[in-house]
Amino acid sequence: MTQLEIFDTIVGIMQEDSSTKKDKKGADPTPYRDQLLTDLPKEDFIYLVRTYLASFGVLGHIWYHSPAAPRLGAFLRRHEDSLYVLDSDSGNGLEVGDRIIAIGGQPLDQVYQEHQAFFVSPTPERQYMEWAYLVKKAEKVSLFRNGQFLQVEIGDCQDSAEQEAFAWNWLDDHTLYMKMENFYDEEKIGQLYTQIEPLLHMVKNLIIDVRVNSGGSDSLYWPLLKYALPAGKSYDDMVTDEAGMEILYTPTNVAHRRKLFEQDLRDPHLSAESRAFTESLLADLEVHQGAGFVCADDEEDYLAEYRGLEGGPNKIYILSDVRCASSGDNFVQTFKPLPKVTVVGRATLGILDYSNCCFAEFGDDYLMYPTSRSLEIDKGNGMTDRGVEPDIYIPWTPEHLERDVDLDYVLKLIQTSEIF
Repeated sequence: MTQLEIFDTIVGIMQEDSSTKKDKKGADPTPYRDQLLTDLPKEDFIYLVRTYLASFGVLGHIWYHSPAAPRLGAFLRRHEDSLYVLDSDSGNGLEVGDRIIAIGGQPLDQVYQEHQAFFVSPTPERQYMEWAYLVKKAEKVSLFRNGQFLQVEIGDCQDSAEQEAFAWNWLDDHTLYMKMENFYDEEKIGQLYTQIEPLLHMVKNLIIDVRVNSGGSDSLYWPLLKYALPAGKSYDDMVTDEAGMEILYTPTNVAHRRKLFEQDLRDPHLSAESRAFTESLLADLEVHQGAGFVCADDEEDYLAEYRGLEGGPNKIYILSDVRCASSGDNFVQTFKPLPKVTVVGRATLGILDYSNCCFAEFGDDYLMYPTSRSLEIDKGNGMTDRGVEPDIYIPWTPEHLERDVDLDYVLKLIQTSEIF
C-alpha cells in the first residue's frame, strides 16, 4: 500500500469503526492527504499520521505504531518549565534526575508551540509520549545534571535489564507492599497471587502500587476483590451506580477483535476465569456482528462470585499516578469506592472513555483504535484528560526523584492511625 492508501484506510476506520465516532470527528484529513501526493520519508509520515490522530484528543487508545519511529527509551515528566527524566534505558545519553530545559536549542515553550497539533492532551503530565518523541528526534538537548549545565547528544537507546514488573515485600510486621505494573502477564500474576495469598488472609495493611501499570485484562485483578470487600458482601452490594458501555460491532471491528481473542485463547497460561471471559466476548462477536453500537453486559455479572472474606486486610492503600492506564484506570476506579480502600497519589491517565482496542495492520505498522464507548460520556462524567482522581492528592515534585514521597506518606498515615 502507498502512504496515501494507508492514510485513507486510517481515516475510514476513524470515521466508521472507531467508537469515538459519536463524539469526535477529528481534523479535516484533506490537508494531510495533500501532503501525501508523493511518499514522504518514513519518519515524516509517522509524524503526519500521529498528528492527525492527535486531533481526536484520545490518549493511549488511539495510536499509530511503527518500528521505524524514533524511540527514546525514557519517561519524561513536564513540571513547570522543565522536563525531568524519571527513568531511562542506557545509550540515549540521559540519566534519571536530568532536568531538560531546551530541545535542539529551543526552549520547551517554543517547541510546544511549534508542535502543538502533535500533542494529544493539553495537560503537561499527560504529554510524556510526545515529549519523548521530540527529544529523540533532536540532535541535542540542554539540561542540568547534578547542578551542572550540559549539552547532551541523544543516542540510540539500548534496552536495559528488564525491571521486575511484579514484586512484594513486608514493610513492617503488619504492612505488605505489592507492585503490579500490568494486568496482562497472566503467568507472572498467577505466581504473585500464589506467593501472597496466604499472607493476605492475615495482613493488617496492604499497599498496592499501580503508579506504573500499562493495563491488560480486568479479569486478572478480580481475585483481589475478595480481600477488599467487606466480609460476605459482593461488589454490587457495595457499588450500585456503575458505568455502562456500548460496543461498536462493525464487520471490520468483529474481524479485528476475533483475531485478538483467538490469539489470547492460545495462551497456555490463561486461567479458567480469563478463558471463560474471553470465550464470552468471542461469542458476543458472532451474536452482534454488524449490529452497530450494542450495550455491553454489566461487569458485575462476572464479579458476582467474588465476596469479601473473613479476615484479610483492615486497610488497603492504592498508589496511583498518570502512568496507570486502561485496565489500570479500571482497577483504581473499581476499588476506590470500597470502604477499606484509600487511593493516594495522583490521577490515573484516564483512557477508559473509549477502550476495548483492536489493531489494523499495515505491514510492520499498525493502528490501534477503540471499539467501546463509556456511557458516562452521555452523563458528562467522562474521564478523558481527568483520570480517576485519588482520595488523597500528592502533587508530583522533583523531590519524588530523591525519595518515595507517596509511600512515605502512606506509612505515616498507617502509623498515625495505629497510634490513635
